[in-house]
Amino acid sequence: MKKILFFLALVLFVPPASQDAGAAGQGIVATVNDTPITTLDIQQRLTLLKILGERSTGPDPRKFALRMMVDEIIKIAEAKKYKMDATDKEISSQMGRMAKSMKTDSSGMESLLKKNGVEPSSLKQFIAAQIAFSRILSSKYQVKFNVEQADVDKKYSEIKNGLEQKVSTIMKDPRMKPVQIYSIIQIDLPVETPNDPMLMQARAVEAGQYIKQFKGCGSARAAASGIFNVKIGKKIDAVAAKIPAPMRQALDRVGPGGAMGPARGPSGIQVIAFCGKSTVTPPKPKYELPTRQQVEAAVSNEKYATIEAKYMVEMRKHAYVEYKDQTYAQQ
Repeated sequence: MKKILFFLALVLFVPPASQDAGAAGQGIVATVNDTPITTLDIQQRLTLLKILGERSTGPDPRKFALRMMVDEIIKIAEAKKYKMDATDKEISSQMGRMAKSMKTDSSGMESLLKKNGVEPSSLKQFIAAQIAFSRILSSKYQVKFNVEQADVDKKYSEIKNGLEQKVSTIMKDPRMKPVQIYSIIQIDLPVETPNDPMLMQARAVEAGQYIKQFKGCGSARAAASGIFNVKIGKKIDAVAAKIPAPMRQALDRVGPGGAMGPARGPSGIQVIAFCGKSTVTPPKPKYELPTRQQVEAAVSNEKYATIEAKYMVEMRKHAYVEYKDQTYAQQ
């Protein structure tokens, strides 16, 4: 049962036994055998889950947290009945293993909890409940817990097939198809009075001169030599499908390294430099399969959860749970 304890220790507990008169002011939402659980307890539990990167299950995280704490109080009561409660040494040892898995020590773990507004006694009581429940399963119910390698193989295949299916679905998305990109630069020759045909004509002649001097996008600024007030824009990468067909055809005619124009623009005469085109293929999503040890841990957790659910049904029959706040009542 030690393996079970190691995997289950990744979820923390906020102990109802640590409540005092001040906690009651936080709002008691339920009592289990006269032990109160408050909104403060629930908030601390959710904070703890977040610290450890765990996620709550179900549509309402608060109810999930409450259900966990109710079950833990019942486990502790059952353990005391059969004198199977954990010793301080066992609790400290397990806390040390948990801290090590988080790359810290017991002192560092306590500091982390306090920093986030959670009392260390919460973790200690959770560990005590898990140790006690494991003893109840093995001693009272004679439960034998084994992880078969065939189960690990099956789970590994399920995970692998699931990831491959996700990648396949993503690759079928139209957005994952290769995209042709046109790289262009907009060159403007502004005209102070765009409605003046003489000025526009003069600038069009200068634009023609610019095009003759243009020898590719690397010469965009040099081509403006001797021409007054030429505005060289930044290179733009445009998706071919979004460029109007006439413009795309004109760009193809001049070819990469050429310039298209002159044409009338919003502020005067405009030239479009065609730097080149390329094809961009979105990268295939990458994924990393879990290690066999991680898969074995997942199988172990699933098996334990099934066993726990089965025997908790019986244990809950001997506990009295009263919901003070009906919005938290379990279905």
